[in-house]
Amino acid sequence: MKKTRGHSYIEMIIALALFAIAMLAIMPTLSQAGRNISFAMEIYDGYLQAQSTMLIVRDALLSGADPETRVLQHAAGNYEFSVWVFGRYAREFHTVYNPDVDAAVTGINMALSSRSSTIVAVVWCEAGHIIGRAVGVVYYPST
Repeated sequence: MKKTRGHSYIEMIIALALFAIAMLAIMPTLSQAGRNISFAMEIYDGYLQAQSTMLIVRDALLSGADPETRVLQHAAGNYEFSVWVFGRYAREFHTVYNPDVDAAVTGINMALSSRSSTIVAVVWCEAGHIIGRAVGVVYYPST
């Protein structure tokens, strides 16, 4: 029986070359996956910010406070937003003005009655694209 002492240098170089070729084929896929994860995290964060903004506006309207002040305190420059309130206590405030979106949203009558308000909150990314949106309705107690 012949004893083997391991792999030769040639075999190791060939194995490393095959491994390098395989990694070159996989790298674009891994790179794209990283970009997709980054984009998904930005969209999810935008959704959470829009939900949070809508809830702050809703709570401010129910308590009789100024929703714009509450949202500005909450946002503190962390994100750009637009908020529309339809129906009772109708108003609009934003850090980003987009005439196309503004015209589209204000052209829609979302008021249910004088006893309710509809809130539309939109969060924008740095590039000016919408990354999060939330819609809520406030029903006011009868007086």
